[in-house]
Amino acid sequence: MSIDRLTRIEDQIIEIVYQPMWNLNNWKVFAYEALLRFPNGVFSGNIEKAFELARENGCLYELDTKAIIHAIESFPIDRFQEELLFINIYPSTILHENFEHFIQLLQENYPQIEKKIVFELSETDKEESIWELSQFKEKIAVFKDYGFRIAIDDIGKGGASLRKIIEFSPHFIKLDRYFASNLHKSKEKQQMVTLLLQYSKQRMELILEGVEKNKDLAQAIALNISFAQGYLLGKPETI
Repeated sequence: MSIDRLTRIEDQIIEIVYQPMWNLNNWKVFAYEALLRFPNGVFSGNIEKAFELARENGCLYELDTKAIIHAIESFPIDRFQEELLFINIYPSTILHENFEHFIQLLQENYPQIEKKIVFELSETDKEESIWELSQFKEKIAVFKDYGFRIAIDDIGKGGASLRKIIEFSPHFIKLDRYFASNLHKSKEKQQMVTLLLQYSKQRMELILEGVEKNKDLAQAIALNISFAQGYLLGKPETI
């Protein structure tokens, strides 16, 4: 792929697919996660590679914000009445000098999103240091003041995630799919999930990701997990 084309990565045609998240207490979809796709086959479907190339070519902010707008515009407006929309975002995008103006424009142009958007903070080794910045924490606080909610992904994948839960007080934490895999067989996983549930109670909502087997779903329900996501419950699709 030529350098010319890479520098125009933010101009590539994109598509948004949505994966449902279920409330296991009433068996209703309570939210969808928006996921970026390139329908013309560029980057061979490797979304992480696309974002890394965008970073290398100085247009990560442009691609990230373009994906946010498409996620909102492609989501049926009536769904916002009952369901939340989770959208992935890089910490560097939040720190960008134009981002506060960007979210102001979002609120003006899409009034239906009021208190309905959950920004899921994307984690990458290249941006790990951003989490330590006081400026980033201040931006997250402003974010919340605007009515946006925050989710931290891949909880349990690394020890630092637990620290992030305490310091950023997200509205949602998403347990890494490792915990869902063979949950019904592992007493250790069940005990850890129970501990996290006890901690999150009254503070935030816990979502179990990667549910792919009926037995693991049944075990999640037995543990009183209220929210889950995974291929068993619904694959990412266009709406």
